[in-house]
Amino acid sequence: MTRSSQVIARWLSYAGVLPPWVALALSGLLPNDWAPFAALSYGAVIASFVCGMHWSAYLTARVPLPTNLLITSNIGALAAWALVMVSFWSINLAFIGLVAVLAGLLFIDRQLLAAGAIDAWFWSVRRNASLGLGAGLLVWGLLA
Repeated sequence: MTRSSQVIARWLSYAGVLPPWVALALSGLLPNDWAPFAALSYGAVIASFVCGMHWSAYLTARVPLPTNLLITSNIGALAAWALVMVSFWSINLAFIGLVAVLAGLLFIDRQLLAAGAIDAWFWSVRRNASLGLGAGLLVWGLLA
């Protein structure tokens, strides 16, 4: 990947942290429960996106991988979807669960870094973006 592509990927990843924070800032202006559900749904989409990246990493791996990403990515995507369903019962629990899913996906990425399957620059972007997104979802989980 070229340096300019890395810069674009970094900026897009960090911009992807903003939606839960923007929804939080706008929550007083939006109708009823729209903002927390929007933030939670966005987090689930991002978790599924990361699961898709894991599928791609598994299918194109040039090194032995420490985990079967086909299985863990399906579990992660289904867990994110299930947590959207849980939000109709307890949105706070859904937010906390989604933070746990994102932490698990980040743990898998850390293993991929150690195995040489992802580059250090990508790991740092994933780590920072996950921490920013996870923090936003955690704040929602505590306030919703």
